[in-house]
Amino acid sequence: MINKIYNFFKNIFIILLITLLTDIVVFFFVNRAHRIKSFYYHHDLRNKAYFYDIWGYERYKIFTNNLGFKDKSNRNVEFKKNNILFIGDSFTEGVGLPFEDTYVGIIASKLKNVDTEVLNAGVQSYSPKIYYAKLYDIIYRKKYPISHVVVMISGGDVYDDYYRYGEVNSENLLLHQDFQNKYVINLINFIKGNTLTYQLITRITPPKVIPELIKSFFQEKDEIKNYSTKENELKRIKDDEIMSFELLKRSDYEYFYDDEKFLEWGKDAIDESSLYIKKIDSILKEKNIKLDILYSQSAPLVLIEPIEKNLNYLINSFEKSLNNSSAKFHYIRDFTTIYSSRIEAYKELFYIGDVHLNKKGNTEIAKEIINKLNF
Repeated sequence: MINKIYNFFKNIFIILLITLLTDIVVFFFVNRAHRIKSFYYHHDLRNKAYFYDIWGYERYKIFTNNLGFKDKSNRNVEFKKNNILFIGDSFTEGVGLPFEDTYVGIIASKLKNVDTEVLNAGVQSYSPKIYYAKLYDIIYRKKYPISHVVVMISGGDVYDDYYRYGEVNSENLLLHQDFQNKYVINLINFIKGNTLTYQLITRITPPKVIPELIKSFFQEKDEIKNYSTKENELKRIKDDEIMSFELLKRSDYEYFYDDEKFLEWGKDAIDESSLYIKKIDSILKEKNIKLDILYSQSAPLVLIEPIEKNLNYLINSFEKSLNNSSAKFHYIRDFTTIYSSRIEAYKELFYIGDVHLNKKGNTEIAKEIINKLNF
């Protein structure tokens, strides 16, 4: 009887093991998962990943390098004399665009020389707390020889700091609701990044999408649409339709336009983010690493004038966080002022119906950053 039970479980284990190994081997040849968990700072990109991203008007193949940073290919980074690290949220990651068309990629091409390496550590849904925790990990744990850090703060960063993420503890780990054991996270990331089964379980609802999803894993090319044609079609939208976009009603921007919300949470959120900017300044100063903090004018601020004192409180708070330091703060907004109207600026620089910069927006913001920063 005992032998029968033993053989039963042994056979089950063998079947599961064979299934898992087959799954891993098959999944190795398809478009694998790229967004992973991080023990130290919540989430990240898998190193040497490639994936298709659809955010704007086309479907692009995106790469990460051996450090897990978005890049032009799955290359191995060779550090140089000057290593400039950009970090930010989806604006810096450049969602929907290949590396070359993001503002970081454009700056990298402008600064291309034998002595300079430009890296992009930006990932969707990052905020100042994550900037601090990830920079600590990069510089103090991994000891990458970074010489200049550029932090891009934008969009709903202070909202995420206040509502989404907890504090960074004494060990410089970001706390959050789904905080997990380091070994469990490593196991999840391995299964997520190496098995098709995990993707099906976590991404399929309802079952009717299964055929299309499986097809997408093996699909190397999608129906190609001309970027300019698609963008020009969307630009025909009427002004009143743009002003009714949901993006103008998002809760993460409301403190700019509502004094009650500013007092309810906006001011405290700005103060909390400012504290982590100060912490970033402190840990980089210890290593003699140059720091620039940028705050970029986002789509809602382009379309609707915010309450001046609320915006000024944010700008002044971020700037004061760098007091008595060689670090510098820059408000990035000149790239929108060359247009005759706010709506024209939005149509030219942002994905229509979204808050993110399009190709042209990334090009223009790259020009302003190069003009304002001393690289």
